[in-house]
Amino acid sequence: MYELRYFDNAATTVMSESSLRTYQEVASAYIGNPSALHQKGLEAKAYLQQNRARVASLLQIGEGQLIFTSGATEANAIVLESLIWRQQKGHVILSAIEHPSVSEFARLLKHLGWSVSFLNAPGGFIRCEDLQKALTKQTRLVSLMLVNNVVGSIQDIRSLVRTVREFEKQAGGRHIHFHTDATQALGKIRFSLSELGVDSAAFSAHKFHGPRGVGMLYNANPALENLSRAGDQEGGLRGGTENLAGIAAMTTALEEAYASLDRNLGQVGEINAYLRERLGSFTILSPSQSCSPYILNLSVKPLPSEVFTRMLYDRGFCVSSGSACSNNAKQKGEGVLTAMHYHSELAKSSLRLSFSNDTTLSDAEALADAIISLYQEHA
Repeated sequence: MYELRYFDNAATTVMSESSLRTYQEVASAYIGNPSALHQKGLEAKAYLQQNRARVASLLQIGEGQLIFTSGATEANAIVLESLIWRQQKGHVILSAIEHPSVSEFARLLKHLGWSVSFLNAPGGFIRCEDLQKALTKQTRLVSLMLVNNVVGSIQDIRSLVRTVREFEKQAGGRHIHFHTDATQALGKIRFSLSELGVDSAAFSAHKFHGPRGVGMLYNANPALENLSRAGDQEGGLRGGTENLAGIAAMTTALEEAYASLDRNLGQVGEINAYLRERLGSFTILSPSQSCSPYILNLSVKPLPSEVFTRMLYDRGFCVSSGSACSNNAKQKGEGVLTAMHYHSELAKSSLRLSFSNDTTLSDAEALADAIISLYQEHA
């Protein structure tokens, strides 16, 4: 039996002790529905708003711009589903390296009469000139992720937004909604929503040591309308009783992440640099610049990803061959890598190693030893 070492933090992180403690305390103390008008309901509502204010302060946004959701998948869906209300069908631009919670909407939108363009990302990066060429007078939405979940490339969202705004001026001023899936960025790298200039952004708590099943939507566009208002909670953008314990636990985890962001970046950066050097004989697919240190993707060509990840698991290592969501659908992770102009043979043999502040250098050393020895045995 081997000691189990976890290197799949881009899929989900371990819930922190403080976050778990907050969840238990709030679940016990606040028994009322925040929408109820009795005392217990009013207490729950007040506490909900306290958490909204704390998170909004961290993100430096208005409290009314923060919508609590069940995660980034739902936050992305709210934005994309809002297009269905439009009487006149238009044009949507997505990148070909988006998470499935965004890219899978293309099929529905096309079925409903929308045109959808996908932008490739050579080397992991979406180019402003490609976005500029794709924009038309019918474009109503652009959705480009901030940090790619497969290789960790950090997009220059600020410049991409500027490209859209310049086009708006030239095309007559019609506003184009710019959305970003920032799931792999929050609590890991420094960024400012106001400086990025996006209209909306999606986040999930379980990526920064919070609980699963809770997340957020930042929305600065008052015209955004959810497909279903349901119970009219969260300003009408997300119906359903709020997960108060989950939201409170997420708030705790996010405050912890912000308080230790620089320290964690240093620790994870050291681990990333060590593995890049130690595994330098392999093809590294994650960019060397403008890349999150929390993700390192490499190819073990000619061995297939699925085979190698199983062999590593037998040695006590949890790694991924792509995003956890894309692992449930054939070749999704490979499609992201081919959209980055990587050869299909490299894509089919890619491993994603992802880290957190729980990852130690000794863990990384053991992983490197295992990857090298397994490759030498089987390649």
